[in-house]
Amino acid sequence: MIEVIIALAILGVLTLLIVNNLQIVQAKARDETRRSNIDNIATQLEGCFNNKDTCNHTYPSLSQLTDTLPGGFLDTNLMGLNSGWLYDSSAGIIQAGAASAATQYQYATSPDTCTGTTGDNPCKGFTLQTYQETNPESPYIKDSLNK
Repeated sequence: MIEVIIALAILGVLTLLIVNNLQIVQAKARDETRRSNIDNIATQLEGCFNNKDTCNHTYPSLSQLTDTLPGGFLDTNLMGLNSGWLYDSSAGIIQAGAASAATQYQYATSPDTCTGTTGDNPCKGFTLQTYQETNPESPYIKDSLNK
């Protein structure tokens, strides 16, 4: 009887170790997806910046970047950008607020009051940021090349 209890205790400990390791692997995979999405968005934004017919050496505002409607900014100016990249693992869309566990993606433009690719105060730079589960104190940050 004691042998059975000891065996069950050992199995319980092994199960906990396996589940914990699996959760760590899954968190690392989600972090890698977030970093990849941020890199892909940044690449598309730089392409738009360099295309005189779409962005003409400016970056989109947050409202332009999140305009995913048919015929919207993404559809007409950022055709290579997969709108799924704008959504984090909790299905929240990229926003201006600081990246955290609840709001994982941040897009900040510069100057702060810029108007995107149109208007008198176009956006000349950006910072993309994502929260990382495996290292919450160190968000992954990608700045524009022209900031």
